[in-house]
This record gives sequence, C-alpha cells and structure tokens, in this order.
Amino acid sequence: MPTTSASKNAGTAITPLEAKAILRIIRRVVDLRPTDDLHGRNKTHDLTNKLLRTCHARTCTLDLEAMADRETDLALVLEDLGTLRRNLNCTTGHMDYGTRLHFATNMAFKRKPVQVAA
Repeated sequence: MPTTSASKNAGTAITPLEAKAILRIIRRVVDLRPTDDLHGRNKTHDLTNKLLRTCHARTCTLDLEAMADRETDLALVLEDLGTLRRNLNCTTGHMDYGTRLHFATNMAFKRKPVQVAA
C-alpha cells in the first residue's frame, strides 16, 4: 500500500488520557490571560493545543501528566511552550536536533538537570 505524505506525517495517535492532560495544561496556560481578553484566551488555547499535540504525536513524546500537574512549576511549562513555538515546525513536525525541553521523555530532546555547585 503506498504511503501518502499525510500518513507519513501523522505520527502516533493521542490517547484519551493524553488528551485530558493536554486540556489541563491548556487551562493552566489560558488562566494566565485576563478574563476579559477573550480573543487572547482563544488564541492562546489554539496555539497551545497545536504545539502540544504536534510535538507529542510527531516529534518528541512529552510527559504531559507532569506538565498538567498543579505542583509543577508553571514557568517550566511556559518555557517549554516558548521553545516549541520558536523551534517546532507544526506543518512538518520537524524540530532541530539538540532543542532541549524540560518535559521531553526521549533523551535526544531532554534538558539535562542543572548542577548546583556545593
């Protein structure tokens, strides 16, 4: 059976649990926007959803549960989303090798923990 470009770039399917975690992450990020800025909240929702789904399904598996956890520092989540916004091509699913994310599960994209000198 010949493969089409759509099937080659489809990536892995997102499970219902992963979809729920993505929605919880989106809620955390959207809640930072003022409630009267409906356009900004919708834009933030759409962009966050697109970045997380594209990265998780096609580029690099993310620890979505850790990102969605209320105990996780939101600054780390926002830093990873900013990195994805700058470096992830959502059309092709390409992200340059060496791009580091806090919540990546595969070692090619995992950010090394900071060593504190004692």
